[in-house]
Amino acid sequence: MRRKILNPKIWVIFAGVVLASSVLMWWMSRPHKAERAVREVAKIAETVHRMYADKASYWHLDTSSFIAAQKSAYRTKDGHLLNALGKDVLIGSGENGETVMPGEKSFDVVFDNLNTGECVNAAAYQFGRQEMLNLLQIEIIGKERQIFAWGNAEYELPIARFAAKRFCSDGSKIVWTFE
Repeated sequence: MRRKILNPKIWVIFAGVVLASSVLMWWMSRPHKAERAVREVAKIAETVHRMYADKASYWHLDTSSFIAAQKSAYRTKDGHLLNALGKDVLIGSGENGETVMPGEKSFDVVFDNLNTGECVNAAAYQFGRQEMLNLLQIEIIGKERQIFAWGNAEYELPIARFAAKRFCSDGSKIVWTFE
């Protein structure tokens, strides 16, 4: 009894369809990863607010002190805090996550080394409870540096996608400043 062999063209078409659908599913999941990463920013802000609820300022807050206090609650690798995109997250003061000094009433959460798409998706994400998070401003550091703040006539929060596209580029940083 002789077995019938399928035409090789059918196998090529089948493999192409499988490959194309895999690439499409990967491509479509990218914005969701950025959204998941930004939701982690809100979670970090809530955690910091709880950690410092009985203190006068955010003195001594930085990424390493945050990791030490919250070891199992967040994704870490080799002493680095990572977001859902697998990129470093810095916590502290300024774009480099330096230690918060005495009396400072705000802190920053920073995403570093974002590609253009990740930057746009993260910057344009709208938190559901912005007033509860005490979000003061968002700074995009990409093609140019731009701060978006509540009530700023030209660069107001929340950030529109077209505005994020204007400032984001490969290698961008986003700095969320919380009170």
